[in-house]
Amino acid sequence: MEIGRTMIQSYNKLGYHAYNVSSHDFAGGFEKVRELENNAEFPFISANLLDSATQRPLFKPYIIKKVSKKKFGIIGVTSLPKAPIKGTMVGDITESISKYLPEMRKQVDYIILLAYLERDDEVEFFTQQLDIDFILVSGTFRYSRNLENKKEMLVARCGNIGKYIGIIRFDLQVPDQKLTDISNLTVQLNYAEKRMNSFKNATQGRSLDEFYAKDPNILRTIKSLETQIKILRDEIQSTKNPITYDLVEMDESIPDNPEIRRMLNDLEKRLTRIQSN
Repeated sequence: MEIGRTMIQSYNKLGYHAYNVSSHDFAGGFEKVRELENNAEFPFISANLLDSATQRPLFKPYIIKKVSKKKFGIIGVTSLPKAPIKGTMVGDITESISKYLPEMRKQVDYIILLAYLERDDEVEFFTQQLDIDFILVSGTFRYSRNLENKKEMLVARCGNIGKYIGIIRFDLQVPDQKLTDISNLTVQLNYAEKRMNSFKNATQGRSLDEFYAKDPNILRTIKSLETQIKILRDEIQSTKNPITYDLVEMDESIPDNPEIRRMLNDLEKRLTRIQSN
Protein backbone atom coordinates (compact mmCIF):
# COMPACT_ATOMS: atom_id res chain seq x y z
CA MET A 1 0.00 0.00 0.00
CA GLU A 2 2.96 2.30 0.69
CA ILE A 3 4.03 1.94 -2.94
CA GLY A 4 0.48 2.57 -4.17
CA ARG A 5 0.15 5.79 -2.19
CA THR A 6 3.46 7.09 -3.49
CA MET A 7 2.46 6.25 -7.05
CA ILE A 8 -0.80 8.19 -6.71
CA GLN A 9 0.99 11.17 -5.15
CA SER A 10 3.44 11.12 -8.07
CA TYR A 11 0.60 10.93 -10.59
CA ASN A 12 -1.01 13.92 -8.87
CA LYS A 13 2.20 15.90 -9.33
CA LEU A 14 2.46 14.82 -12.97
CA GLY A 15 -1.04 16.11 -13.68
CA TYR A 16 -2.75 12.87 -14.70
CA HIS A 17 -6.17 13.35 -16.32
CA ALA A 18 -7.38 9.77 -15.78
CA TYR A 19 -6.25 6.37 -14.52
CA ASN A 20 -7.42 3.19 -16.21
CA VAL A 21 -7.95 0.61 -13.46
CA SER A 22 -6.57 -2.81 -14.40
CA SER A 23 -7.35 -6.18 -12.90
CA HIS A 24 -3.83 -6.22 -11.39
CA ASP A 25 -4.65 -3.21 -9.22
CA PHE A 26 -6.82 -5.44 -7.01
CA ALA A 27 -3.94 -7.51 -5.62
CA GLY A 28 -4.42 -5.78 -2.25
CA GLY A 29 -8.21 -5.97 -2.36
CA PHE A 30 -11.02 -3.74 -3.57
CA GLU A 31 -10.99 -1.42 -0.55
CA LYS A 32 -7.33 -0.59 -1.15
CA VAL A 33 -8.17 0.50 -4.69
CA ARG A 34 -10.95 2.74 -3.36
CA GLU A 35 -8.54 4.25 -0.84
CA LEU A 36 -6.07 5.06 -3.61
CA GLU A 37 -8.89 6.53 -5.70
CA ASN A 38 -9.88 8.80 -2.82
CA ASN A 39 -6.31 10.15 -2.67
CA ALA A 40 -6.12 10.80 -6.40
CA GLU A 41 -6.72 14.23 -7.91
CA PHE A 42 -7.94 12.59 -11.11
CA PRO A 43 -10.70 10.07 -11.80
CA PHE A 44 -10.27 6.30 -11.92
CA ILE A 45 -12.07 4.92 -14.98
CA SER A 46 -13.13 1.54 -16.34
CA ALA A 47 -15.88 0.54 -18.72
CA ASN A 48 -15.72 -3.18 -18.00
CA LEU A 49 -15.02 -3.53 -14.27
CA LEU A 50 -18.49 -4.18 -12.84
CA ASP A 51 -20.18 -4.90 -9.53
CA SER A 52 -20.95 -8.62 -9.70
CA ALA A 53 -24.30 -8.16 -7.93
CA THR A 54 -25.69 -5.21 -9.88
CA GLN A 55 -23.50 -5.38 -13.01
CA ARG A 56 -23.12 -1.61 -12.76
CA PRO A 57 -19.70 0.00 -13.37
CA LEU A 58 -17.46 0.23 -10.32
CA PHE A 59 -15.84 3.37 -11.71
CA LYS A 60 -16.71 6.04 -14.24
CA PRO A 61 -16.68 4.29 -17.63
CA TYR A 62 -15.25 7.38 -19.29
CA ILE A 63 -14.53 11.06 -18.79
CA ILE A 64 -14.58 14.07 -21.10
CA LYS A 65 -11.62 16.44 -21.03
CA LYS A 66 -11.60 19.78 -22.85
CA VAL A 67 -8.25 20.94 -24.17
CA SER A 68 -8.24 24.31 -25.90
CA LYS A 69 -11.34 24.19 -28.11
CA LYS A 70 -11.48 20.40 -28.50
CA LYS A 71 -13.12 17.75 -26.35
CA PHE A 72 -11.52 14.37 -25.74
CA GLY A 73 -13.40 11.35 -24.45
CA ILE A 74 -11.20 8.97 -22.43
CA ILE A 75 -12.50 5.44 -21.81
CA GLY A 76 -10.74 2.47 -20.20
CA VAL A 77 -10.87 -1.33 -20.23
CA THR A 78 -8.85 -4.20 -18.78
CA SER A 79 -8.25 -7.87 -19.44
CA LEU A 80 -9.52 -10.54 -17.07
CA PRO A 81 -7.60 -10.99 -13.78
CA LYS A 82 -5.48 -14.05 -13.14
CA ALA A 83 -7.64 -14.79 -10.10
CA PRO A 84 -11.25 -13.83 -9.29
CA ILE A 85 -11.84 -10.49 -7.55
CA LYS A 86 -14.45 -10.71 -4.81
CA GLY A 87 -17.60 -8.76 -5.68
CA THR A 88 -16.27 -7.85 -9.11
CA MET A 89 -16.84 -9.11 -12.62
CA VAL A 90 -15.01 -8.13 -15.79
CA GLY A 91 -17.24 -7.51 -18.78
CA ASP A 92 -16.43 -8.33 -22.39
CA ILE A 93 -13.94 -5.75 -23.65
CA THR A 94 -15.48 -4.96 -27.04
CA GLU A 95 -19.07 -5.02 -25.79
CA SER A 96 -18.21 -2.74 -22.88
CA ILE A 97 -16.54 -0.18 -25.14
CA SER A 98 -19.27 -0.32 -27.78
CA LYS A 99 -21.91 0.39 -25.14
CA TYR A 100 -20.52 3.89 -24.55
CA LEU A 101 -19.06 4.92 -27.90
CA PRO A 102 -22.28 6.35 -29.44
CA GLU A 103 -22.98 8.66 -26.49
CA MET A 104 -19.32 9.67 -26.31
CA ARG A 105 -19.10 10.49 -30.01
CA LYS A 106 -22.03 12.91 -29.66
CA GLN A 107 -20.11 14.88 -27.05
CA VAL A 108 -16.46 14.83 -28.14
CA ASP A 109 -14.13 15.47 -31.06
CA TYR A 110 -11.75 12.58 -30.36
CA ILE A 111 -11.98 9.33 -28.42
CA ILE A 112 -9.00 7.87 -26.57
CA LEU A 113 -9.06 4.28 -25.30
CA LEU A 114 -6.81 3.26 -22.41
CA ALA A 115 -6.51 -0.51 -22.70
CA TYR A 116 -4.72 -2.91 -20.36
CA LEU A 117 -4.67 -5.98 -22.60
CA GLU A 118 -3.06 -9.35 -22.20
CA ARG A 119 -1.51 -10.72 -25.39
CA ASP A 120 -4.46 -12.94 -26.43
CA ASP A 121 -6.98 -10.17 -25.76
CA GLU A 122 -4.93 -7.72 -27.79
CA VAL A 123 -4.87 -10.03 -30.81
CA GLU A 124 -8.62 -10.58 -30.59
CA PHE A 125 -9.40 -6.92 -29.98
CA PHE A 126 -7.65 -5.71 -33.11
CA THR A 127 -9.82 -7.88 -35.33
CA GLN A 128 -12.58 -5.35 -34.50
CA GLN A 129 -13.14 -1.94 -36.04
CA LEU A 130 -14.45 0.57 -33.53
CA ASP A 131 -15.13 4.31 -33.63
CA ILE A 132 -11.96 5.16 -31.71
CA ASP A 133 -9.27 7.66 -32.66
CA PHE A 134 -6.38 6.75 -30.36
CA ILE A 135 -5.61 3.61 -28.36
CA LEU A 136 -2.95 3.59 -25.64
CA VAL A 137 -2.09 -0.05 -24.91
CA SER A 138 -0.35 -1.51 -21.89
CA GLY A 139 -0.36 -5.01 -20.43
CA THR A 140 2.49 -6.60 -22.37
CA PHE A 141 6.19 -5.82 -22.71
CA ARG A 142 5.69 -4.57 -26.28
CA TYR A 143 6.42 -0.95 -27.09
CA SER A 144 6.36 0.95 -30.37
CA ARG A 145 8.38 3.87 -31.73
CA ASN A 146 5.67 4.72 -34.26
CA LEU A 147 1.91 4.83 -34.15
CA GLU A 148 0.33 1.75 -35.68
CA ASN A 149 -2.76 2.11 -37.82
CA LYS A 150 -5.20 -0.66 -36.90
CA LYS A 151 -8.40 -0.30 -38.92
CA GLU A 152 -8.12 3.52 -38.78
CA MET A 153 -7.41 3.45 -35.03
CA LEU A 154 -3.99 4.89 -34.14
CA VAL A 155 -2.25 2.68 -31.57
CA ALA A 156 0.61 3.56 -29.21
CA ARG A 157 2.40 1.11 -26.89
CA CYS A 158 4.76 1.97 -24.04
CA GLY A 159 5.33 -1.50 -22.58
CA ASN A 160 4.45 -2.54 -19.05
CA ILE A 161 7.63 -1.90 -17.05
CA GLY A 162 7.44 1.88 -16.71
CA LYS A 163 10.63 2.45 -18.71
CA TYR A 164 9.06 4.54 -21.47
CA ILE A 165 6.68 7.47 -21.82
CA GLY A 166 4.82 7.89 -25.09
CA ILE A 167 3.96 11.38 -26.32
CA ILE A 168 1.40 11.99 -29.06
CA ARG A 169 1.32 15.46 -30.59
CA PHE A 170 -0.87 16.78 -33.34
CA ASP A 171 -1.34 20.12 -35.04
CA LEU A 172 -4.97 20.63 -35.98
CA GLN A 173 -4.69 23.01 -38.92
CA VAL A 174 -7.84 22.05 -40.86
CA PRO A 175 -10.61 20.92 -38.47
CA ASP A 176 -12.70 19.16 -41.13
CA GLN A 177 -9.87 16.95 -42.39
CA LYS A 178 -8.58 13.76 -40.80
CA LEU A 179 -5.36 13.56 -38.82
CA THR A 180 -2.30 12.19 -40.64
CA ASP A 181 0.42 10.29 -38.82
CA ILE A 182 3.87 11.48 -39.89
CA SER A 183 5.82 9.61 -37.19
CA ASN A 184 7.54 7.36 -39.73
CA LEU A 185 8.53 10.37 -41.84
CA THR A 186 10.06 12.15 -38.84
CA VAL A 187 11.99 9.01 -37.86
CA GLN A 188 13.41 8.78 -41.40
CA LEU A 189 14.22 12.50 -41.41
CA ASN A 190 15.96 12.36 -38.03
CA TYR A 191 18.05 9.38 -39.18
CA ALA A 192 19.02 11.06 -42.47
CA GLU A 193 19.93 14.32 -40.70
CA LYS A 194 21.98 12.42 -38.13
CA ARG A 195 23.98 10.72 -40.90
CA MET A 196 24.44 14.02 -42.71
CA ASN A 197 25.68 15.71 -39.54
CA SER A 198 28.22 12.93 -38.99
CA PHE A 199 29.72 13.72 -42.39
CA LYS A 200 29.67 17.48 -41.71
CA ASN A 201 31.28 17.14 -38.27
CA ALA A 202 34.28 15.34 -39.79
CA THR A 203 35.09 18.17 -42.23
CA GLN A 204 36.40 20.58 -39.56
CA GLY A 205 34.76 23.54 -41.30
CA ARG A 206 35.70 22.65 -44.86
CA SER A 207 33.03 22.14 -47.51
CA LEU A 208 31.72 18.62 -48.05
CA ASP A 209 32.77 18.63 -51.71
CA GLU A 210 36.31 19.68 -50.81
CA PHE A 211 36.78 17.34 -47.86
CA TYR A 212 35.41 14.24 -49.63
CA ALA A 213 36.75 15.07 -53.10
CA LYS A 214 38.83 11.89 -53.15
CA ASP A 215 35.96 9.67 -51.99
CA PRO A 216 33.21 9.67 -54.66
CA ASN A 217 31.21 6.97 -52.86
CA ILE A 218 30.77 9.21 -49.81
CA LEU A 219 29.89 12.17 -52.03
CA ARG A 220 27.19 10.10 -53.73
CA THR A 221 25.85 9.14 -50.30
CA ILE A 222 25.81 12.80 -49.26
CA LYS A 223 23.96 13.85 -52.41
CA SER A 224 21.43 11.06 -51.83
CA LEU A 225 20.95 12.18 -48.23
CA GLU A 226 20.45 15.79 -49.31
CA THR A 227 17.74 14.71 -51.75
CA GLN A 228 16.09 12.45 -49.16
CA ILE A 229 16.10 15.19 -46.52
CA LYS A 230 14.52 17.71 -48.91
CA ILE A 231 11.78 15.26 -49.97
CA LEU A 232 10.99 14.33 -46.36
CA ARG A 233 10.92 17.96 -45.19
CA ASP A 234 8.63 18.95 -48.06
CA GLU A 235 6.26 16.05 -47.34
CA ILE A 236 6.14 16.85 -43.63
CA GLN A 237 5.57 20.58 -44.22
CA SER A 238 2.78 19.90 -46.73
CA THR A 239 0.89 17.54 -44.42
CA LYS A 240 -2.31 18.95 -42.96
CA ASN A 241 -3.20 17.96 -39.39
CA PRO A 242 0.07 16.09 -38.75
CA ILE A 243 0.46 13.68 -35.82
CA THR A 244 3.78 12.62 -34.34
CA TYR A 245 4.56 10.02 -31.68
CA ASP A 246 7.69 10.06 -29.53
CA LEU A 247 8.78 7.25 -27.24
CA VAL A 248 10.92 8.68 -24.44
CA GLU A 249 13.19 6.36 -22.49
CA MET A 250 13.27 7.22 -18.78
CA ASP A 251 17.03 6.88 -18.30
CA GLU A 252 19.74 8.95 -16.61
CA SER A 253 19.37 11.70 -19.23
CA ILE A 254 15.93 12.61 -17.85
CA PRO A 255 16.32 14.92 -14.83
CA ASP A 256 14.45 14.02 -11.65
CA ASN A 257 11.52 16.07 -10.49
CA PRO A 258 12.71 17.19 -7.02
CA GLU A 259 9.36 16.64 -5.33
CA ILE A 260 8.89 13.17 -6.79
CA ARG A 261 12.50 12.26 -5.95
CA ARG A 262 11.84 13.21 -2.31
CA MET A 263 8.71 11.02 -2.34
CA LEU A 264 10.69 8.07 -3.67
CA ASN A 265 13.47 8.57 -1.12
CA ASP A 266 10.91 8.70 1.69
CA LEU A 267 9.26 5.55 0.32
CA GLU A 268 12.59 3.73 0.27
CA LYS A 269 13.21 4.65 3.91
CA ARG A 270 9.74 3.48 4.98
CA LEU A 271 10.10 0.17 3.12
CA THR A 272 13.51 -0.38 4.70
CA ARG A 273 12.04 0.13 8.16
CA ILE A 274 9.16 -2.24 7.41
CA GLN A 275 11.51 -4.93 6.10
CA SER A 276 13.83 -4.63 9.12
CA ASN A 277 10.97 -5.16 11.62
